[in-house]
Amino acid sequence: MMAEVTTGRKKRTRYEIIHDILAQCENGAKKTWLMYKANLSYELTNNYINKLVEKQLISQKDGLYYLTDKGKKLLELLKEYKDKKTALDRVTSQIKDIYGED
Repeated sequence: MMAEVTTGRKKRTRYEIIHDILAQCENGAKKTWLMYKANLSYELTNNYINKLVEKQLISQKDGLYYLTDKGKKLLELLKEYKDKKTALDRVTSQIKDIYGED
């Protein structure tokens, strides 16, 4: 199950979590490092890693996880997604400040 994860007051989307994991794999990362850096439970970390390996976005070698070429392409798209989502969240906040919420 790939649910959204709450950090502080803000929920991260599945794409933001995947971005965080893939970003850590750029230079190779151990599973525990991924768990801490992505701020996930052990179970969720395993679920995401298994799915990313299955989709050939990361691979494991000598106890470390690395990005595949396909994973590098996805990471670039997810960086763009996060940047645009941040900008949209900022605009949404400004709209709420002016208009309020119904």
